[in-house]
Amino acid sequence: MPDHQHDITCVPFTRRRLYFALTVPFLLVLLVVLVYLATVNVLLALLFMACYLLACWFQAYCCAYQECPYVGGFCPAIAGIWLANPMARIVQRAGLVPRSQRAFGAYALLAFASWCGLAIFPVPWLTRLSGWLAGGYVLLHIVYAMIFFLTVCPGCAIRDTCPGGGVHKMLRRAR
Repeated sequence: MPDHQHDITCVPFTRRRLYFALTVPFLLVLLVVLVYLATVNVLLALLFMACYLLACWFQAYCCAYQECPYVGGFCPAIAGIWLANPMARIVQRAGLVPRSQRAFGAYALLAFASWCGLAIFPVPWLTRLSGWLAGGYVLLHIVYAMIFFLTVCPGCAIRDTCPGGGVHKMLRRAR
């Protein structure tokens, strides 16, 4: 079992307004893209949705492995992957968490790859509407992530063990 030190003073998460102000508009853009992809081809929308669900699933393992104190309560999950929280509880209860740092790294990478799928997969179809729109969509993902890492991650209980917390520290040093 991993020995994780979490900042329990950050539970419950206190920056909810900031979190929702960032994440709800981001999710609305994802919803608009999902609807657009469905008008092009329902299979495209399903693949886009699969990227989201896979990000949730892989993140759920990471949450369970890190023994995240937000599991079962409000979770400030990046990109609104809120389904990861109940999935993490299921993973924990079912004993589906192989306790290895290597598996954690692999699942974190797969969660990141799934999120990249959300950012990149719809680009060819968005480009049909406008190259600027497609570029803006990708830029939105980058800007959202940077703002999230710099503003939400510092108030998170698992910032010292979460890959997002690591990115936050790297960005702070680069400034």
